Amino acid sequence: MTHSGGRLKDLAARMHAQKQRRFRRNHNAGVIRCLANATLAWCQSLLSPAGLAHCLSLACFLVQVILINVFLVQYLSPTVLLTLTVDVPLLLHLAWFWRVECAYRAAPTQWFCYSWVHAAKVVVLFCRVMPRLASATPSVSEEFLRGSDFSINASYFQDLFSPTMLANLLLITPVFYALLMFRASKAIFGSLSKRVTVDLIMQYDMLWHVVIDMVDQVDMFYYARLAEWVGSEALDQHKRSLVLIQTAVPFLLFFSMVLQAQAFPGVVADKWSIPVGERVSLSLDSDASGKDGSRRPSDSFLRLSQGQAEQVQAARTQDSARMPPHETSFSDRVSTGGVVQRKSTGGLGTERAWFERQERARRRRLQGVMNLIQRHNIIIARKRSAIGSIFLIDVPFLTIRVWLWALLQHTYFPGLGIKNGLCIVLNVMQYTLVALASKESFKRIKREIAEYITRFHSSTLNEEADQDSPELAAQDEGETAPDGASTPERQDSVPSLSASKEQAQQMKQALHRVGRDSARGIGICVYIVVLALAFGAGFIIAKGETVVELFIAWVKDAIENQDQR
Repeated sequence: MTHSGGRLKDLAARMHAQKQRRFRRNHNAGVIRCLANATLAWCQSLLSPAGLAHCLSLACFLVQVILINVFLVQYLSPTVLLTLTVDVPLLLHLAWFWRVECAYRAAPTQWFCYSWVHAAKVVVLFCRVMPRLASATPSVSEEFLRGSDFSINASYFQDLFSPTMLANLLLITPVFYALLMFRASKAIFGSLSKRVTVDLIMQYDMLWHVVIDMVDQVDMFYYARLAEWVGSEALDQHKRSLVLIQTAVPFLLFFSMVLQAQAFPGVVADKWSIPVGERVSLSLDSDASGKDGSRRPSDSFLRLSQGQAEQVQAARTQDSARMPPHETSFSDRVSTGGVVQRKSTGGLGTERAWFERQERARRRRLQGVMNLIQRHNIIIARKRSAIGSIFLIDVPFLTIRVWLWALLQHTYFPGLGIKNGLCIVLNVMQYTLVALASKESFKRIKREIAEYITRFHSSTLNEEADQDSPELAAQDEGETAPDGASTPERQDSVPSLSASKEQAQQMKQALHRVGRDSARGIGICVYIVVLALAFGAGFIIAKGETVVELFIAWVKDAIENQDQR
């Protein structure tokens, strides 16, 4: 017995090992097949504009990260490579979400992380790298050096560590942003991109506004070499003012680049509560099992709740009420072969067919609501980009340029200063339209969700109404009860009136529920205030003694002025 038991154990172990090896082979084959299919699909996507945009965005990000790290290592130390702890995961994230359907969900995260890390790098490049770069063109005239010298001319391009190369390297950022926006617009609009709508116009309007602002930021990057092109005379006369300008520019660059992270649809969104139903079965307890107690195949779905069963019964009653008198019922048509629909015992096939139609309609309606929310995020991003552009780019940059124009005795005014003035006017004019579009879009989404809840989740509304106001429900029953002494015409009109009144009541409850559960996103002014407070606290901690000395000197001057008066 012991020997036979041991043989049985060995046999069971060998069978188990064979099963495990078969499972491993199948699993490995499945992984290899999935990788091969994904590689083939990726290669096929390169033939589309969205796939080409994905490859170009990867190339732009990789080239910019590598060359900026070369600058930082050359002029600082290898410890700056700690930024690779963010750049490498971001590169993997960019490469992983290559499908255009995933662009709307992945691109906001990618642009947000990129903006924060890039803003920190730009501040370091402005303060520690750009002033130390040797000009590749020492014989160039002073007039040419004033302002931007974006160029790919051979005389400037031959030296890697030059101001022109660093500025041209920073100009990759608007290209990267435009590629991400293109992929996101393909994911949001799809075939609807050929139709002119308000949100599509705002998408491209935001695109060119942000791209021009990024070029303006790169032009301000040349103020790190302000002493090189203002002249020695102006430097001697207005040294404190020029130092103050060079101190303010990196703060403005960081603030504007960080808040440009929100100039992308999906980074900041309003909060919506959308009930998403699960597919359920219409099998009742009476039809749930056969005579032997075994369950039918249809029971693999979930069961109907009591509210859903009442919903199905009410819908079927309404359908039969709408049926013309001369039209035969569904059961009669099935018995006569009028429709190609199999009817199972107890009307289960009828219930399932009706519910599947309702499920398809629910999913189409839900997909429409989701698409409206995605397009609403474009309007939110456009409004935030307008505020950031006005208060963090155009107004402060124009102030600095006018100030410098006055210091240089009206001898030099950059051309991008005209851009600042025009963009202020354009953004102020468009902000009213953007705010109105945002308000109307919010109301439309709210009503669409309320209609979705009323049609497909009315049972939850009834439960909430019963819990909130049972007296109101009883009062509504008393009001909708038909009068016994009414005429036949009045009796026929009472059900339609009561049904319309009930639908209006449900719609009112749904709107109240959506308004209670939805919430606006945090305003961009909150981010500006929080960043300003954080910068102020950091400056006080880093320069505590200087701040205290300045404060004491200011108090002494104020006291002396009061004594003199």
